[in-house]
Amino acid sequence: MVYTAIYQNSIGELSYDVYKGHMDRCSAWLEAAKIGGANDLCLIALVPGVHPVYFYSNFVDSLATKQENNDDVKNHDLFDMN
Repeated sequence: MVYTAIYQNSIGELSYDVYKGHMDRCSAWLEAAKIGGANDLCLIALVPGVHPVYFYSNFVDSLATKQENNDDVKNHDLFDMN
């Protein structure tokens, strides 16, 4: 079975990786957690299948977003709302 694993590092940065794991989701979770742990990453989500994952930083940090619609994105940022 193929999974998309979402990880967080010790400074809060998110990343993802696709890997082949067990059909049993408990076994798949433990395996993905071990893979992440070996790279100082904490597993936060495991999704069956291959999926691209987009994070907040993919949009706010891009030049196009900064120039055009940064205010619209920021209005939906729970960490930056007033």
